[in-house]
Amino acid sequence: MDNKKAPSQFNLSVFWHNYMRVLPRLILLPILLCVLVGGFRYVRLSRSYAPVYETFAVYRVSATRTGSIDLSSYGYYLDSNAANKLAATYPYVMSSDQGKALLQEKYQVSRLPATVSCRSEATMLIFTARASSPQRAYDGLHMAAEVFPLAANKIQGAFTLEVFDEAQLPTEPINPTNFLHSTMLWALAGLGAGLLLVGVFAWFRKTVHNSEDLRALLNVPCLGLLPQVRFKARTKANRAVLLTNPHLDEGYIEAIRAVRFQLHKELESRKAKVIMITSTIPGEGKSTLSANLALSLAEQGSRVILVDCDLRKQTLKDLFAIQTPTRGLVEMIASQDNDLESALTQVEGSSLRILSGDKVAEQPQNFLSSPRLQSVMNALRKYADFVIVDTPPSGLLSDAASLSQWVDGVIYVVRQDYVPRAAVLDSAAMLNGMEIRFIGCVLNQTSRLTSNTGYGYSNRKGSGYGYGYGYGYGYGKDGRSSKYAGKDAEESGNYRK
Repeated sequence: MDNKKAPSQFNLSVFWHNYMRVLPRLILLPILLCVLVGGFRYVRLSRSYAPVYETFAVYRVSATRTGSIDLSSYGYYLDSNAANKLAATYPYVMSSDQGKALLQEKYQVSRLPATVSCRSEATMLIFTARASSPQRAYDGLHMAAEVFPLAANKIQGAFTLEVFDEAQLPTEPINPTNFLHSTMLWALAGLGAGLLLVGVFAWFRKTVHNSEDLRALLNVPCLGLLPQVRFKARTKANRAVLLTNPHLDEGYIEAIRAVRFQLHKELESRKAKVIMITSTIPGEGKSTLSANLALSLAEQGSRVILVDCDLRKQTLKDLFAIQTPTRGLVEMIASQDNDLESALTQVEGSSLRILSGDKVAEQPQNFLSSPRLQSVMNALRKYADFVIVDTPPSGLLSDAASLSQWVDGVIYVVRQDYVPRAAVLDSAAMLNGMEIRFIGCVLNQTSRLTSNTGYGYSNRKGSGYGYGYGYGYGYGKDGRSSKYAGKDAEESGNYRK
């Protein structure tokens, strides 16, 4: 087996598959960024926003006639020059001591409650007031309109202001802001950034997607690709993924037969008889493959024995729904009873026989290193044309490596897009170091999108399938594999492994 990794090439379908696999697990990241960025924008707007209310009033400017020195003969006339002059001197008049004194005397305040400006248009003076509240703007304008003529008369001479357009109490600020719109835009930007980060994680997700990935990684023949199995959600019938289940999809059955066909060719060339099936971690479907491969071989009339070599957790009985007490490998090794024939359980409707018991071993290595194991394995060879050995995951336990000396070859099961390539490579390299012969590998639970299968398979007409693959293994905390078996390893179904 060659440990060289093939150069990665961008594949849009694989990337999208990775993305959709990663997204449910990291969905909180874009949601959190959406909330944080949107919330930050809302708080920032709330704290920085200051409403500005504006009102204005228009006054006619009338200046005195200076043609007579008799005060009683003074008249007033509209004068644009006077309006321009008054507008230009307004800031100085209001900030003068005279203006401040009049403001204090008339309203008992030292400054206007609003920012009031003045400009001229022809013979008109336009006062504009701005403040943080409507009332302050309105009051400020009236104060300025009353104080300014008094102060300006003493400084610049007599003139009058006649109201042309009365000021109104403002109802809306002149700087309205749409908090919701701005917040939503920022929240969407945060969501987009989060989804982009998920894309980065998906880009660096290195798992096995198709047969090319598998061959490049392990450099061993790919015996076949097994599709995902989905049962009708409304059906309460048997959901065991076994060839004996009449509800099983035809596509999966054909895929198993294709694997059997490839396996026959490899076994003939190698003259192998005892085949070990293992995987990297729980949840990859190796026990299901072991059972179905054994059933498929038995369909051809071969004498087949399926051995449950997981001494920590015997699961094949549950898979085949065997309720009666049975003896397994633990019982056979622990006892001196050589009656192997009586320990084998016949599978109903098949010539397949199973060696799976009710007891488990607290110290499996003691059993695996026992001389009795060799005698049992040799006896199994005499009783069968093919012996399928289902072992614990080799990436977590050394059981498969210990059993490798008693088998003729190994089939390595890899679940599509489930285990990091590095973990698969390390586990397979460990078995390769035991000088065990790799018969081939199988890519399990493939989808059409990324598997690039060389054969067609389809669900039956009208199928609305839903499935659950699970393992139930107690290797890590809470019965989960500690390193690589994430959420998918916890999915439950009607069979284990």
